[in-house]
Amino acid sequence: MPSNADDFLAFFAPQTQFWETDRGNGLHNQHYTWPEPPARVAARLQELQQLSQQLDERLPAAPDFADNLAIDYARELNPRQQAAVAQTQGPLLVIAGAGSGKTRTLVYRLNYLLEQKVPAGRILLLTFTRRAAREMLERAQQIAPKGGAHQVMGGTFHSFCAWLLRRLAPLAQLHPGFSIIDTTDSADILDLICNELKLRGKDRAFPRKARLQELISRQRNLQIDWLTLLETWHPDLLDYREALETLASTYGRYKLGNQLMDYDDLLIQTLELLQHNPAFARKARSFFDYIMVDEYQDTNGIQKALADALAAEHRNLMVVGDDAQSIYGFRGANYENILRFPQTWPDCRIVRLEQNYRSTKAILDLGNAILKQQQLGFPKHLQADRPGSDDLPEIRQYLSPEAEAEGIAEAILNLHHDQQWGFEDMAVLYRAGFHSNYLQAELLKRRIPFVVYGGIRFVERRHIKDMLAHARLLLNPLDAIAWHRVLQLLPGVGKVGARQIIEHVRAHQGQLQAEAFGKKKFGAALQALQQALNQAAAQSLPAAQLEILKAHYLPLLRSVESDYLQRLPDLAVLLDLAGKYDALENFLTDFTLEPPSQQFMRQDSPALELPEKPLVLSTVHSAKGLEWRGVFVMHLLDGLLPGKRSLEDFEDLEEERRLFYVACSRAKDRLWLSLPGHYHSYNESFFQPSRFVSELPPECYQLCSPDETG
Repeated sequence: MPSNADDFLAFFAPQTQFWETDRGNGLHNQHYTWPEPPARVAARLQELQQLSQQLDERLPAAPDFADNLAIDYARELNPRQQAAVAQTQGPLLVIAGAGSGKTRTLVYRLNYLLEQKVPAGRILLLTFTRRAAREMLERAQQIAPKGGAHQVMGGTFHSFCAWLLRRLAPLAQLHPGFSIIDTTDSADILDLICNELKLRGKDRAFPRKARLQELISRQRNLQIDWLTLLETWHPDLLDYREALETLASTYGRYKLGNQLMDYDDLLIQTLELLQHNPAFARKARSFFDYIMVDEYQDTNGIQKALADALAAEHRNLMVVGDDAQSIYGFRGANYENILRFPQTWPDCRIVRLEQNYRSTKAILDLGNAILKQQQLGFPKHLQADRPGSDDLPEIRQYLSPEAEAEGIAEAILNLHHDQQWGFEDMAVLYRAGFHSNYLQAELLKRRIPFVVYGGIRFVERRHIKDMLAHARLLLNPLDAIAWHRVLQLLPGVGKVGARQIIEHVRAHQGQLQAEAFGKKKFGAALQALQQALNQAAAQSLPAAQLEILKAHYLPLLRSVESDYLQRLPDLAVLLDLAGKYDALENFLTDFTLEPPSQQFMRQDSPALELPEKPLVLSTVHSAKGLEWRGVFVMHLLDGLLPGKRSLEDFEDLEEERRLFYVACSRAKDRLWLSLPGHYHSYNESFFQPSRFVSELPPECYQLCSPDETG
């Protein structure tokens, strides 16, 4: 790594020229290949353009609220929110931009219905989490304590379908006492079937039970055949297609024979009954006169069809969402549900909420610039409503991922000390969990407390713990826990065999004598382990030691994990981090300190004097719906965000742009975007700035070199 300014210029010449010559013009780069929309998408684009031109024509008339209402809606809501609240009859689409008061609109509309003498029991509120439904009903009750909002049925699609199936079990020819199994139960049943049918055989890379459950659930929610699913999402599992189809079919029969329903069954069976059982459908529709659906952009095809079927008679269906925040296509969400709502309900009214109450104008300007580039979506332009600093969002490019992590950590500490921001006021967002590896290590060093949303923390990932267990044996050959983890990776070594080997090591003062087990079926594997440990112990630097251990470990990882290729970038990061240490003991110490997650740092922390609420590290997907005063969005390289698998598909790339928008729109006061000069992942290198960053107009951000405070 360069040690002075001259070395920096020599090492980083292309990027240095980029900084110096393009400051006035921003980060524009013309070397991207953009996929063309296929014919089917091009036709939809034309349809959407026609629909977009009609948006304002579908706006409800300005409401005239009665004087005798308990709530002063005209004072509490802006004009667009008032229009959405007062439009109670017929289908209604509310396109709610980020931070535009979506929840407030839903809550006040619920109260308005109650003030119009609609019985609380005739209103259904469907959300994606129980917590969201509970909080909305509690807010509605607080606003109008005598309104009766607590009697409204609110919950998830799954909980509602479970209620409906039990209530109408005789019409559905179901036993009302059917059991609902969670994902853990489902995975256990699939594991049982695998063993009974001997589908796994001796193939240790065959997907484990949790992944099997995810695969079957995805196939059912996407409503596609297994070949399409595997070719599109899991090409590494194509060899297991026949076994997976057999497993899914047997699993369905097992549930039917034992009166069991998993989460997917609740939705699918309810929809089938609504569509093909007239008596069930009539009764189900008779329960409610008004249906409201939150986060409609996240619905899949089944959930959309459920809402449509339930509202088929009274037609009082209100859906609220933001097509620009549709980012869950990988789990079945279909952004077209919200875009095509006007086609499903041709007489629907449409309200666009564009007054933003979250972010400063400078942040909104950048967000609007992102929205302007999207091709699949309704036009929207958010406007700031709150006062605040007009500090432009900053973009910083660093020399390496390590330098980026150091820069972000330093900026967080400066904000904490100089601006008196709490760590909980800030978040660092990224596309995928492994993007935070260097940052987590840097935060550990600086004793900055943090929690991780989405994915498993770096130091807790299976392959990282496996490698660290191998390394611990070099320092402490009597470490029984490390031995147990390492030995059970070896083919043929079970719990009994591991215990025998550990007892042998203890009896010989920490020495493994593999020849003593030469006649065992795992003798050769144990000999290979001993050889790797001896070779690693002969090295003096941690990086060299881990390189030897990695060579031994990779074949073992490949034999037990079908997704081992996705784990290799983590191992590369681990070796990079080890390269910064001169002694293995110091390296392992940094990785075995109490991680500052739920247990906050104590007063012996050099950075803090008192326990603090933690900084949030999160994937963008897990950050949706949340907000912070300051947000850092990191690793903005093409191939990382947008992800490399999306670069050749028009629709996937559009979803990645929406993901970038969601990340930026989480910020209230300050926004920082950053990218390393390069990122190496196994056999690939990424070095080009994200195409989404390059699209941003230069007036929307401040371009800073890493040593500028901004």
